[in-house]
Amino acid sequence: MATVDPSPTLKFLTDAGHLLAFAAPETSAYILRQRNDLMFAHEIPLPEVQRQHACTACGHILALGEDSKLVFKKHKKPVINKKQRQQPSPASRVETGKRQEPRSYGPTKRIECGLCSSQTEVKLPAPTPIVRRTVKPAHKISKPTAPGAAPSLPKTSGPLETTTNSQRPTSNSNSKKRAKSRKAGLQALLEQSKNSRPSPGLSLADFMSK
Repeated sequence: MATVDPSPTLKFLTDAGHLLAFAAPETSAYILRQRNDLMFAHEIPLPEVQRQHACTACGHILALGEDSKLVFKKHKKPVINKKQRQQPSPASRVETGKRQEPRSYGPTKRIECGLCSSQTEVKLPAPTPIVRRTVKPAHKISKPTAPGAAPSLPKTSGPLETTTNSQRPTSNSNSKKRAKSRKAGLQALLEQSKNSRPSPGLSLADFMSK
């Protein structure tokens, strides 16, 4: 007996259920439930997207915000008592070993159907671990030397001290020269101001002396 391809029937039921979703919600749910039963009879796995789109129990389209609800459930760590910490049993050691392994799942998404109140749980993948990169300090690149030149040797502290000591007397002599030039300039300005003053005229004291 030849098997019949159910894909055209599944496509027809899917389109009909979506067209009647708002006009006749109960009829739409019945049609999508028949589609799920047909897929189960032909051993066709239900995609994960379809599980979150339509209810697997009644076939109602899960319209979030109108009648269906969406809740995220966090993964809680098991609480360990003080006694278990002090005296760990062999079974608890195995459990702690399992806890130390990186978990392969994250939070759980729970969708509640607005028609039959059944809940569809979808486990989300675990978040990727945060990797912090350490910035290494940049190394100084030495300049390439000529093929005939000798490699440069590191400078010692001796020549540096001699050069600083030799620079000190030159700076003192320069400051003395500047001070002398300033004094000479001030004296020249004073003499120029004295010469430029007009000679005083005759006063009453000159007539009295005569």
